Amino acid sequence: MSQPIERESMEVDVLYVGAGPATLASALHLMNQVELWNKEHPGSEIEPPTVLVLEKGAEVGDHMLSGAVMNPKAMNELMPDFLEQGFPTQHQCTHDWLYLFTKKRHIPVPPPVVALAVPQFHKKGYHVVSLNEVAKWLAERCEAAGVEIYPGFAGDKILTEGSRVVGVRTGDMGVDREGKPKSTFQPGMDIYAKVTVLGEGVRGTLSKQLVDQFDLHGEAPQTYETGIKEIWRVKPENHKPGRVIHGMNIPELVSGQFSGMWLYDMKDNLVSFGYITGLDASNPYNDPHLASQKFKTHPFMRKLLEGGELVRYGAKALPTGGLYSQPKMYCDGALLIGDSAAMCNAARVSGIHLAMKSGMLAAETIIEAMAKKDFSALTLGGIAERYRASWAFQEHWGDRNFHGAWEKGFFFFSQNIPVTMVTNGRGLIDGLKGTPGHEHYKKLSELPPEKRVKEEFEFDGKLTFSKEHLVGFSGTAHEADQPSHLVVADTDLCRDQCAEEYGNPCESFCPAAVYEMVDDPDNAGKKKLFIHHENCVHCKTCDIADPYQVITWTPPEGGEGPDYTQM
Repeated sequence: MSQPIERESMEVDVLYVGAGPATLASALHLMNQVELWNKEHPGSEIEPPTVLVLEKGAEVGDHMLSGAVMNPKAMNELMPDFLEQGFPTQHQCTHDWLYLFTKKRHIPVPPPVVALAVPQFHKKGYHVVSLNEVAKWLAERCEAAGVEIYPGFAGDKILTEGSRVVGVRTGDMGVDREGKPKSTFQPGMDIYAKVTVLGEGVRGTLSKQLVDQFDLHGEAPQTYETGIKEIWRVKPENHKPGRVIHGMNIPELVSGQFSGMWLYDMKDNLVSFGYITGLDASNPYNDPHLASQKFKTHPFMRKLLEGGELVRYGAKALPTGGLYSQPKMYCDGALLIGDSAAMCNAARVSGIHLAMKSGMLAAETIIEAMAKKDFSALTLGGIAERYRASWAFQEHWGDRNFHGAWEKGFFFFSQNIPVTMVTNGRGLIDGLKGTPGHEHYKKLSELPPEKRVKEEFEFDGKLTFSKEHLVGFSGTAHEADQPSHLVVADTDLCRDQCAEEYGNPCESFCPAAVYEMVDDPDNAGKKKLFIHHENCVHCKTCDIADPYQVITWTPPEGGEGPDYTQM
């Protein structure tokens, strides 16, 4: 591999990375807008662009995971007759509830209180969807409009010329665990574009490169939560189409651990259950998977799932910093959209419509750039102006202090939320910004003695399951004989310093049992890190939550990872 590699190359006008709701909505909107432009500007027509979408999953939708109850606002703009065109909705919400959970009880918040204090939990008219199915459906319409989609190709490196992005290099394939080419070796391709649009989702590899290389960081550091999702087939009497439930686990919130749950009914007696855990805990043994399993033992959940069958499992980190943490969305030759641009709104537990809207704004910006034949930051910067003038920005503006308020403690947070409703997001104090979650860890020596050991919990195999068992329900698959795509810069640090200071939290925060400390035969009495990269469900939690920030998530060979069918 030391010899220069000859790589094929190709050129397109517009290159999208990631086939999610942001990029697919953008590509479709772009093709529609080109047609509209040419009708409205006779004599100044735009040549129909060549548009390519790269997707690291084996098929479009394979890596798509969301709750998901979708605000239809962006879909209505993109395609007003989307329902008539067969949009894959599971059900429309007809009944929404907000519950406060104590250890044994679930207390419904009266609708008038929800309307006044937390109206963001009103979801009537929203669509319960499988994001996997939505991506596939949008992709079909993109291809019908002339967009090329290449699944099974992972973006590996941003290509630049001077201060301008000129495209993307895809990852090499057919490399063994020692980094040597196998008989199946295929070098990655260099794809050049007039404009490259990154919509890789949360903590995308190329997005990180772009933000760091061109200093596109937001005003405040990004913060994150990890969502654990399970789909269950429940008994017919426990299935209520149109039901949407959100809830808050009061004991955890009071103790300083951010958490929340959702429950949405799907078709065929299926329910989408999810549990969200903040990655800013003081205890390094913070374990999103364990929190979700424990919550299922609550009497409310036990009654709902009793006699049911687990169908699917997955996990995904989500950006929660809000407006202050959003990166600059443009530079010479490139745009950021979707959760690569931190569009998720944690206060409303939603982001699909915001991702789609950001993609549509990107498409309108690209139309202007094509008309001017100028893809510099001067023209692409128009996306920032369009964003600030949009309802997407107004929504984020109204929730701009959500996470920052949480960092001031539960009691301030609970008092501040209602005030934000009547002050257009200001609350008691404006300009509240978050800090990186891993900086909140306390060393084991700083914790009370009873918190210095991992919590013991026995999984019953019927309602609650181990990480190793649940990975089997994620459909994840990776070739074992390849370099680990989870790169740890200093494994000695894991064995020595991290073990003593933090108790190797990677064993706790990973929801797929990827990281394991095993006996080190070369260092008696110590343990070394072993990485089960084949278990990885691509949630990105490790890249975020490591206390020393020495874990880097990189894409494995294209086509590998989870299969989030139905998710």
